[in-house]
Amino acid sequence: MSQPPNILLITTDHLRYDTLGYSGDPVLETPSIDELASEATRFSNCFVQSPVCKPSRATIMTGRYPRHHGVRWNGSNLNENEVTMIEFFHRSGYSTACIGKHHISQKKFVDSLDYLEAQGIRRNWRENPDGIYQINKKNPFEKYVSSRGYTYKTGYALQNFRKNLGAVPSDLPEDCHIDAYVGQKGRDYLQQIGSEDPFFLWLGFYGPHHPYVPSGRFARMYHPDEVSPFRGDNQDLDKKPLEYQLYCQTENHKFRGFNSAPAETFRQMKAAYYGTVSQIDWQIGLILEVLEEKGLKGNTIVVFISDHGEFLGDYGIPAKAPFLLDCMLHVPCLIYVPDKQNNITSDELIESVDLFPTLTHLAELEPPDCVQGKILPPFDTEESCHSRQVIYAEAVDKKCLRTKEWKLIHYPAKDYGELYNLTEDIYEQNNLYADLPEIRHKMTLDLYYHLDATEDFKHPTYQRFTSEHPETGEEITHYHTW
Repeated sequence: MSQPPNILLITTDHLRYDTLGYSGDPVLETPSIDELASEATRFSNCFVQSPVCKPSRATIMTGRYPRHHGVRWNGSNLNENEVTMIEFFHRSGYSTACIGKHHISQKKFVDSLDYLEAQGIRRNWRENPDGIYQINKKNPFEKYVSSRGYTYKTGYALQNFRKNLGAVPSDLPEDCHIDAYVGQKGRDYLQQIGSEDPFFLWLGFYGPHHPYVPSGRFARMYHPDEVSPFRGDNQDLDKKPLEYQLYCQTENHKFRGFNSAPAETFRQMKAAYYGTVSQIDWQIGLILEVLEEKGLKGNTIVVFISDHGEFLGDYGIPAKAPFLLDCMLHVPCLIYVPDKQNNITSDELIESVDLFPTLTHLAELEPPDCVQGKILPPFDTEESCHSRQVIYAEAVDKKCLRTKEWKLIHYPAKDYGELYNLTEDIYEQNNLYADLPEIRHKMTLDLYYHLDATEDFKHPTYQRFTSEHPETGEEITHYHTW
């Protein structure tokens, strides 16, 4: 790449690692993503640092852990002192764009965008007591659907939204789907791109987050009786902390009463989810075609990743849940780099914090020193490069430390937790927390050590001074106070 590379970051919402063709789902058809996977570096062990949208997206954008950037749950705003990839690449001379969902509540992030489209166009996430979901002022997407002669509904405005666990396949045409609109706006942007400055485009699809409303040929593409089997059931929850059962009984859940939903409803939900994934896959294929047609592929890094996974009926739980099992944390990650070795699989443990430093490295830029991630091993040519031995994730109170063989989920100030032997129990059904005190104790100490090792010493607002130890010459950093 003789010129600075363009960057196309494609994100999905609620996409599990195992629900794609290339990653092993025997039913789901994702030819476009599979083709990208055949041309990219495939990371088979990529884990996000939060099971929830906002914290995970803030982590991807800042390269910093949730406990440090401060977005611990949905509803939190990213502090204005935090530096995002969008701001960094904007400052580095890139034309920056975000089309679709970003979920980054920071003024500085928005101000660093040269182009913003299709953001905040999904509605009706809160239930209205009166059951009326009339829209008085349509957003651009709704106006587009109306111009086609149709009416768009979503969320609680859909018939039997709760009863069907969010699965309401749509009778609208394909182009009236929210992610088809995102894809179209993405293609429009690429079509008008000039050759003056490199671009950083974040293309954020809204799906396959519920409601699962695939449309057109994707609406009923999959039969409920043919979806892949569910992992775990309600009885498996007896081996887990009580929080799981209490979660299933809460009246505040969007699909309250889901624990009494019949198996057929869960299969219908999964079939609609599959349709939504295939519909996004089609849009990704169209986007990649434009890259080819415009002659941009030879100088564009393409990243494909999800912000987190979801339960999708495993353990009898729909959608996402505030737990740290792999169905929530393990996500697909593909990185295509022109003029680099592609079509390889890396089974290294990687975290979503690693995207920021990796992309800056590939663009031959130096990331801010507050970034906590590491350059991914396939792209790091330094001899000092070393692999991750553990990954870390959190969900407000719960903290997770995972190796390739074991996973500890720590419940602070409680005498219980979760411990899984991932070699023998890949679906985390057999909680060994009470059975293996020695391994539990070792992993708990390892967690404390890892929290120390990843402490935030370089926050953007810290004023530091550095000196040398008079005897050893070791560099010691301390902080000013005013």
